[in-house]
Amino acid sequence: MTEQQIYERIKETRQSLGLSQKAISDKLGCSYQAWQGYEAGNNLPGGKILQKLNNLGVSVDWLLTGHGSLAEEAKSFNPDRMSYIPHVDARLAAGHGHINERMQILDYVPFTKEYLFKKLGRTGIDGLSILEVSGDSMEPTISDGNLVMIDQMETDVSGSIMAFVFEDCAYIKRLQKFLGGIDVVSDNKELYPPHQIANDELDQFHIIGRVRWIGKTI
Repeated sequence: MTEQQIYERIKETRQSLGLSQKAISDKLGCSYQAWQGYEAGNNLPGGKILQKLNNLGVSVDWLLTGHGSLAEEAKSFNPDRMSYIPHVDARLAAGHGHINERMQILDYVPFTKEYLFKKLGRTGIDGLSILEVSGDSMEPTISDGNLVMIDQMETDVSGSIMAFVFEDCAYIKRLQKFLGGIDVVSDNKELYPPHQIANDELDQFHIIGRVRWIGKTI
């Protein structure tokens, strides 16, 4: 599941109902600007909006995951099947380090519990958070402005894409242990060559968690 696909399905949902952006926002009880944001990829609808869409005959499973069809099992939606992962006001640098001076919850990104279990093996959301990425060092895998889900329960450095702090700056890179320390590798190697964090620098190094999901818009 990617954010891009969700936004595309949100627009398809409105079109299938034969409503303008203003009309559907009035019907759902949200602002016109909020619905524009859903279709533009600026934010995602919360539980109350999803429930109202379900009441209009839209399958929330399809809307969030792409599984099934738009109208399939629309009336079976249960808000208790949803998990809402906090989108935190913090950035991870895919490039030069980004200093996060404040951390607060901006909103929540909805996922079905079934999706989290099947795709991530998670039965709960403890330690999960959504953060924004800044920079192009992880292109084409992760682009500037993408959202990523971080699992703070997974801290093993084994070649995975990890969020970490080094010298008080937050980064997102591929990490791999070696005898003398940790290799730090960007996917955009032409502009950002690999470098290393030596063992004697590890007192300034802290793992935040592993990247488990990437949300993209185009």
